[in-house]
Amino acid sequence: MNHPADRLARGRAMMHLISPRLGGDMTDGLHEVAPDFEELLLGFAFADVWARDVLPLRERALVRLGALTALGAPATATRANIDSALRAGLSREEVSEAILQTLPYAGFPHAIASLEILRDSTTPPSCRDA
Repeated sequence: MNHPADRLARGRAMMHLISPRLGGDMTDGLHEVAPDFEELLLGFAFADVWARDVLPLRERALVRLGALTALGAPATATRANIDSALRAGLSREEVSEAILQTLPYAGFPHAIASLEILRDSTTPPSCRDA
């Protein structure tokens, strides 16, 4: 069985790989009100789910973008995942197209919100496929 510290280290490594600029923003300042949040985010989302390697990192990023857009996710989550999609090697055009593909399911308001975040984002340096 994996040691919990190994799981958190894997989660931190994945967060740093896909979103070094914005990943920490999701946990900064929340420790005081939710001490277990960082462990849950790093352990579950980043180590247990996002670090899975059945799909290439680019495809995992597309799935996340579609889900976040369809759900009308908050700007912080959408911004971090657009950033990670660009780092995973997707072009701005591919990210835009992925968001447009959600229109029949998510509707115009959710797609517009995601496209506005993409419009205002900067292109980060790419990371290697994990």
